[in-house]
Amino acid sequence: MLIRRIAATAVCAALFMGTVALTDPVLKEKSDSGIRQSMAMYCQPKNSVDVLVLGSSHVHFGVNPAKMWDGYGIPAFDYSSAEQSMWVSYHYLVEFCKYQKPRVVVLDFFSPAAFGENYKYKYTYLDESLYGMKFSVNKLQLMNACFDGKRELWDKYFPSYFGYHDRYKELTKDDFETLKDYEEKLRVFKGCKPAFNKEAIDPPVAPGDGIHPPSDKSVKYFDRIVEYTDKNNIELYITVVPYVLNIEQEEGVIQEEDQVYNWLEQVKMPEFREAGRDHVYFDYVPRHMNDLGGHEIDYSSGEDIADSSSHLNYYGSCKFSAYLAEDLINRYGRDMLPDRRNEDTDIYDSWDKNVENLKKRVENKEWEWR
Repeated sequence: MLIRRIAATAVCAALFMGTVALTDPVLKEKSDSGIRQSMAMYCQPKNSVDVLVLGSSHVHFGVNPAKMWDGYGIPAFDYSSAEQSMWVSYHYLVEFCKYQKPRVVVLDFFSPAAFGENYKYKYTYLDESLYGMKFSVNKLQLMNACFDGKRELWDKYFPSYFGYHDRYKELTKDDFETLKDYEEKLRVFKGCKPAFNKEAIDPPVAPGDGIHPPSDKSVKYFDRIVEYTDKNNIELYITVVPYVLNIEQEEGVIQEEDQVYNWLEQVKMPEFREAGRDHVYFDYVPRHMNDLGGHEIDYSSGEDIADSSSHLNYYGSCKFSAYLAEDLINRYGRDMLPDRRNEDTDIYDSWDKNVENLKKRVENKEWEWR
């Protein structure tokens, strides 16, 4: 009797695991605000990405790997997610380096500047950072960092399958693509989410003089990123993708993100230099918004802005990505960031295809290719 029970339990477990394995690729959410970025990361040719870009939606709207490849021969990848916290950025970096050997990590500092301990949407977008990531010890550590000991969040997101197993009514034909076809799409996808709309907004004001550190938790994981990149001989280039400062991110509180950028510039960077962390560089973009090497963002006409949250649109992403590529090349040189366009097509052909796909989208939207 006991043997039968054990056998029945084993059969039930096997059937359940088989069902999960078969249905997970179909039922998994495939949002391009973080989930597809994570899924695509695993499909990139091994050791092909020279520049890894980490950060929030500002990254997948504003950093355009197609532009960086087509114009400069830099194979870049946006490993971004909606409102990506510094602890997500750290664990993403660890995950990425299991499969790639990036030479430069570009870290957008918007999230730790804007999202404090009492941020009103602190747990709202966790699915974007978690669902695309493969199960591992690193993912468990990431969830532990995200959930702050809240049992209800563990119940909601672990295992991830339970978070999206009931989305039957939302399925489309794209969910039923063969795994081979979908993996090819992910291989070509480089994380960018170009926006094809325009909205005029007031241009940003110059940063003030105040200094305020981000949350203790953000500082902790930022220091881990600095240590990890140093240990693995990776250059850490910190930036701020252009946007308008001082948007309300906490109930009743107008965040002054520039005070956090001032802290980074005036407190942390001197600490890094004193400690010999010469691999860390901070480009304080809001301080020179009118000097982006001829690629300045047009806010007032709406030519480069997608929405009132000041995400860049396709044109804006081309401008900032051109500036970023040129600054990276000037700073690190072609020995570190060589032009890969004429190298092994088996490794880099997916960047060519990424450019082709974006050109088709731009044409369909009746926008100008830039």
